[in-house]
Amino acid sequence: MKISFRTKVILTFLVGSLGCMIFLSLFCELLLRPLFINDSKKNMKNYGEQVWQALSRGDDEISQMLDRIETEYLIYTTVMSKGGKVLYSRSGNNASQSTIERAQKWIEEFEADEERGEPYFIERYDANYRIKRLIYIREYKDSAYIVMNKSIKGIDQDTQLVSTFIFILGLSISVIGTVSWSFLLRPFTGNMEKMSRITRNMSKLNFEEKINYKSSDEIGVLADSIDELSEELKNSIETLQNDLERRKMLIRNISHELKTPITTIKGYAENTQIVTEGNEKVKRYCDIMIEECDSIDRLVNEMLEMSRLESDGYICDRTVIRTEQIFEAVRQRLNRELAGAKIDIESENTGILGNQTLIERAIFNFVENAVKYGDTGKIIYLKGYTEDDRYVFAVINEGCGISKEEEEMIWDVFYKTDKSRKRNKGYGIGLSIVRQIARLHSGGVDVCCENGKTKFSLWVPK
Repeated sequence: MKISFRTKVILTFLVGSLGCMIFLSLFCELLLRPLFINDSKKNMKNYGEQVWQALSRGDDEISQMLDRIETEYLIYTTVMSKGGKVLYSRSGNNASQSTIERAQKWIEEFEADEERGEPYFIERYDANYRIKRLIYIREYKDSAYIVMNKSIKGIDQDTQLVSTFIFILGLSISVIGTVSWSFLLRPFTGNMEKMSRITRNMSKLNFEEKINYKSSDEIGVLADSIDELSEELKNSIETLQNDLERRKMLIRNISHELKTPITTIKGYAENTQIVTEGNEKVKRYCDIMIEECDSIDRLVNEMLEMSRLESDGYICDRTVIRTEQIFEAVRQRLNRELAGAKIDIESENTGILGNQTLIERAIFNFVENAVKYGDTGKIIYLKGYTEDDRYVFAVINEGCGISKEEEEMIWDVFYKTDKSRKRNKGYGIGLSIVRQIARLHSGGVDVCCENGKTKFSLWVPK
């Protein structure tokens, strides 16, 4: 599934903010509460030290000190003798029975703990008040105990409150941030989508649309670069197209101009044979001249046909035709022009949209090449079959004279696998004409040379 850049940014922001929220919540639970507890322990230890000093001095106002500690810091303090008698409490020595019982219970637990040390802190749940208490016990010499306790319910409530606040704050930031990022990224992603669309059009040689994003930031610089590239490519391609059109025009003009002198030379050579009848030497020279004129005339015709097929104004008239009509016409032409060749024709009859004359021209070119370049005397196979949603015309011959490196180049104009450039086997235009015919039919061509056989194929949509 494709995820847009804006969605990725928003998801990243959400994951980040929610992750921070969870981290802070865990921080409160794991670190904030212990921090508060440690602060309470520090205070209880300090006030316990003050009570211990007051006992040592024999102050008469110890009860007032304990009352002040309770009022200001919510630390309840009781001084009990080892016999269980309350010596001092916040209201003199008139502590409640429940207070005395709790203190005695904690002192018994203190005395039972073999590993007790200074300071000695414990946390216990008070069932009477349904709260949790932090208890600090310190032994005063060998005669009494200083017992201090503080409710830590407030600490737990504060921790829970902070966690709830962080959760609400994180959730609010996530919602507000998501909406904000969505609006802030909309112009950015819109321009990125526009750049993507324009670059795709550039790949299809469409340079009409421009980005026109006026900004000095990095996106603006990128947009200006793409617009400049588009304009440069447009100008370069127009220049190349104009140059190519001039070259095509030059070839057409030269080809037309060659027709007349070639015909004239051929006519004079034929007349010379008539006038000098009986002179074998002159006849042989004239035969060579006529043969060369015919060869050049074929080259000129192929050049004119290639130029005609490549011209912008050429329209390929296509109609629905049966493939059996094409193969029948090709068979008749082969019987006339390549009667000595061994050709096996096997075809599947179906309907295609095409130009019969051009397709016949392409197939005949394949067969003609197979006769010229294939092993002499071997059977040439001409096949027609359906493959997926297209119809394939294939010519297979014995002999493999095309290397892997040349399989793409043989379709270029004037390219010949015969490096000696001998003219008796063509000028290297025929396969270029075949490829152009395939393009005019929205099809393609292919060549495969393996297992001692060469296969040329042309396919068109069904």
